[in-house]
Amino acid sequence: MKKAFYIIILAAVALLPLQALAQSKLQPKTDKYGFYSVVDCPTSLSFIKAATEQQEDGSYNVNIYRGRELSQSFNFEVTSGDLYYLDANFDGNMDIFVGPAASRNYSTILLWDDNLGEFSPMNDGYLNGNFLVNPIKKFLVGQGSASYCSEYYTRYVWKGNRLVVTETLIEITDPNAYKEYGVKRRYTLIKGDNLDKIAANKKVETNNKSKLPAEWRTILKEYGM
Repeated sequence: MKKAFYIIILAAVALLPLQALAQSKLQPKTDKYGFYSVVDCPTSLSFIKAATEQQEDGSYNVNIYRGRELSQSFNFEVTSGDLYYLDANFDGNMDIFVGPAASRNYSTILLWDDNLGEFSPMNDGYLNGNFLVNPIKKFLVGQGSASYCSEYYTRYVWKGNRLVVTETLIEITDPNAYKEYGVKRRYTLIKGDNLDKIAANKKVETNNKSKLPAEWRTILKEYGM
């Protein structure tokens, strides 16, 4: 009787911290600047059984299983059905990044909810860009391209299950092509992400990369810029 009791207790203890233990072991190592890329993350895990299935309309179902039984299913209009596993919101649990981590493509994140014991979609729909994660300072950065002569870099923090943009750095190789935004220099750093109000939200506007805040100079180095 006592032996059976201990087996039950050990099984429960083994299951309860599974997410947190896995996060600590499978979290990619950060580089010297404190970042890792989404594409460095595992694409499969033994304790999370998930698969994508493309639909006739081009969207993807993300199916999550408990054992052999389908537990949850979500439909997303992402660009591809690639899955990456990471602690996206820094709560110690493994989440699922759905879609390609690349410019001009759509992706989203399924967040593990400890209270519900299941995954929930992040609010605000879809993401666009090639993503870096900074687990030390707890923010994400996405790189995207708006046109042949522009790149944008977006810094996100979590507010509940929403990703909120704190700053956006716009790099324009041909400022004359963006007169409607009031862009006159190569680098324009703004508060938030309201691109229709760049002139009102400007923090820094410069042709000299060295005049950007240190954090943004580091982010540009991360992207090889």
